[in-house]
Amino acid sequence: MRHGKVVTRIPIEELWTADGALAATRLRTLDRVAIRDLLRRGPVRFVVADVGHCLRWIPPAERFDFWKRDGDPHLVETDEIHLEDFPHRMAYLASEWTVAGDEAPILLLEVYH
Repeated sequence: MRHGKVVTRIPIEELWTADGALAATRLRTLDRVAIRDLLRRGPVRFVVADVGHCLRWIPPAERFDFWKRDGDPHLVETDEIHLEDFPHRMAYLASEWTVAGDEAPILLLEVYH
């Protein structure tokens, strides 16, 4: 999904879709183990936030391929981001979000480059 609203800063404070803002709450920062656990448990929705761009919602059917191809190689798991350690000098900080009434967690990947 795309919406005209553009990410203006990281970390973001809300999530939105083409229908507007979601009643979403950031729960916790995620590492690889936590993300793999959530992927094993059931449906999740990935969304990528990059300053200057609209939120990029990954279609649910593509979640595993997206994670293996793009998410996992760029995931930051430390307190400090060293962009030279990541492909294309781009890294993601991941967090889990929940939306009231929706069981599928949202995994937000915030881009640093």
